[in-house]
Amino acid sequence: MAVEGAGKGKPGLAVQAGSVPLAVEVAAEAERRGLPSFWSSEFYDRSAVVTLAAAATATSRIRLGSAIAWALGRTPVTLATEFRSLDELAPGRVALGLGTGNPQVIADWHGLDETRPAERLMELVPLIRRIWDVHTTAVEHDGAFYRCRIAADPALPDWPVSAETEGSEPTGRRPRILLAGGRRAMIRAAGAVADGLVGLPLCSRGFVEEVVRPELADAAERAGRPPAVPITGMIICAVAEDSARARSFAAAQVAVFAARRSAAPLMDFHGFDNEVAGIREALGRGDFPAAAAAVSDRMLDALAVYGTPKEAQERFAAGFDGLYEEPLLFTAGKGMPQGAFRESLMAVCDAFAAE
Repeated sequence: MAVEGAGKGKPGLAVQAGSVPLAVEVAAEAERRGLPSFWSSEFYDRSAVVTLAAAATATSRIRLGSAIAWALGRTPVTLATEFRSLDELAPGRVALGLGTGNPQVIADWHGLDETRPAERLMELVPLIRRIWDVHTTAVEHDGAFYRCRIAADPALPDWPVSAETEGSEPTGRRPRILLAGGRRAMIRAAGAVADGLVGLPLCSRGFVEEVVRPELADAAERAGRPPAVPITGMIICAVAEDSARARSFAAAQVAVFAARRSAAPLMDFHGFDNEVAGIREALGRGDFPAAAAAVSDRMLDALAVYGTPKEAQERFAAGFDGLYEEPLLFTAGKGMPQGAFRESLMAVCDAFAAE
């Protein structure tokens, strides 16, 4: 199932960390090189919404999305208005990717006592859509997690009218709402209520085909929806003229995500117990290089795209081509000097530029 307006299998770019100006520069470069989409993550040092707003003003064609923005800590009205505003800046180009983070993030970062995040998002997504339709219908909602009452506002246009479409009939378009997750409850939530799944940066062809897609389809069918739920899948990617340098960078990113509890189903599926034990032991003593060294070739080849431009292209074709409706090459810069991170991002844009 192709995603409407997406790259139909050609990889876009997802960026974590680095400065907002750097993200904007990279979004513009990705557009110039013909990549179909640019996605910004969100962390305690970055707002996805602000980054995408800045990227929207620096681009005109490339699709933009959050992979991911915090669903918790924002109200449904805040989420609806933020992405309505983004759509005014980039008409028809914006997708809303939402996630919750792990239990520690929910409790320690957002200060929330939430024990049922997947259920909360299943209530949140339809409520956001209702708020987008408040120009015709009042919102009266009393749910398990949210209360919202907004009178209908006929003065509000059907959907933001941009300078390009001013004077024409409203299109009635809505941004896609995607839910992020790698564990069963969040995958099923996406299948039940969202327009697609944002897959976590650590995944593999076998896990997607044998675990993720069946769960998505089953959840969608149980909710009375079409079973073919599209996936916007992030893929750890590192490109450099020095193949060993690219491998080292990719291994470091794999180590970070493999140590997390959210990766446990994937690690178990592939039998990466020894690698995970080594990674966690190294991280426990603060030895990040040793954690990266604990990532085996078998593990890296299953979970990442890396190497020289030609090697990275070949690894993408062999391991991930055709796997996702919307693949995203994910590059994170935690712990990297800004210059080196910029170099890495530009190398990915160059290696996967449109021919």
